[in-house]
Amino acid sequence: MLRQRRDSIRAFTLIELLVVIAIIAILIGLLLPAVQKVREAANRMKCSNNLKQIGLAIHNYHDTRGNLPTSVSPWGEGSPPAGTILTGRGWILESLPFMEQDNLYRQFEPTRTTPFNGSANALNGSNMQPYATTVLPGFRCPSDGKSTKTMTNQYQWSPTSTAVTSYKGVIGDVRMGSAGTGSPDTHNTTQATGIFFRNNYQVPMTLASIADGTANTFMVGEDVPQQNQHSALYYSNGDYASCHFPLNNFPNQPGNWPIAMSFRSFHGSGANFLLADSSVKFINQNMDFTAYRSACTRSGGEIPAIP
Repeated sequence: MLRQRRDSIRAFTLIELLVVIAIIAILIGLLLPAVQKVREAANRMKCSNNLKQIGLAIHNYHDTRGNLPTSVSPWGEGSPPAGTILTGRGWILESLPFMEQDNLYRQFEPTRTTPFNGSANALNGSNMQPYATTVLPGFRCPSDGKSTKTMTNQYQWSPTSTAVTSYKGVIGDVRMGSAGTGSPDTHNTTQATGIFFRNNYQVPMTLASIADGTANTFMVGEDVPQQNQHSALYYSNGDYASCHFPLNNFPNQPGNWPIAMSFRSFHGSGANFLLADSSVKFINQNMDFTAYRSACTRSGGEIPAIP
């Protein structure tokens, strides 16, 4: 009997073993895409929830202060209100108390009186870097595994390290530095067609300012910091982008800011957007480009076309 069992074991040939291994490999190959699909679905949901929380914070800010969070340019652009200090504080920084980040917000108090960026005469690494490098998970898309949590190549900050954001306020639909495009460049004025831009402290926005309707207007969208060197989390020149290029445009030129400052994600087929009514929608990258640009303006008078 024992000899028969040994003979049976020897009868399990190399070919049979290879067949079993091949079958296992095929099963793994079939299961892996399904696992990746489930993981991406979870990431997309988490990303959507991040934007939802940002939307709630923005609305709570509005209810408390009477206007939407503002950014302050670090440069003199237009006619700042009397007594204004050009700090470079961004709308994300101003929203922190409404995201249960009041303690962090208080650490940035010195930036109310001293320029906040990476230049030699500003409050940078020596004083603010411990806070400017604070990573907030709620501002990072979980599908973006390529962008590091902090970067040293951000405009007006390099080589000082700063935390970066995956979520940008919508400035509107025109290209920054738009020479030759047929539309005026408004990023350094108060004439931007969207909601968030670095000079909106001069013309504070309210929900009533959104004449196209809060359910028809993009307020915050996704970006990939690896693709855009204007992504500093707390800084007013790193927290906005434009719909001037089709969604999910990856030029791989992060320093070419006129084309890099647009919206994109690693979700594959589109990106999440927070609408001004605080709802979140996943926008397909094949959305009609004219309709996409229209959704990025607050009072363009277009017919609603968000799917």
